[in-house]
Amino acid sequence: MSENIELRIFGQVLRLHCPEEQQSALREAALQLEQRVGELKERSGMLQMDRVLSIVALNLTFELQQEKRKNQQQDSMLHRIQQLDASLSSALAEVGADMQIVNK
Repeated sequence: MSENIELRIFGQVLRLHCPEEQQSALREAALQLEQRVGELKERSGMLQMDRVLSIVALNLTFELQQEKRKNQQQDSMLHRIQQLDASLSSALAEVGADMQIVNK
C-alpha cells in the first residue's frame, strides 16, 4: 500500500507517494544524492546548483546505462550457457542411448 513520504533534499521538502516497502530505499537514495551533489560542489567549487545537479544527473544516467549494458551482456551470456547446457544434455542422452544399443 502506498503512502505519502516527506523527504528533505537540499533544504527543500518533497512530499511523494511511495509504497511503504520502498520508503527506506527512497530515503537512502535521497541521502546518496545529497552526498554526491555535495562532493561535486566541493571538488569543483561550483556554486550554481542547477549546473551541479545537471552534472550529477548526467553521471547517474551514464552509470545506469553502463549497468543496463552489463545486465544485458550477462543475460545474453546466461542464455548462451543455457543453450550449451541443453546441447550437452542432448548429446549425452544420445551417447547414453548408443551405449545401451552396443551393450545389448
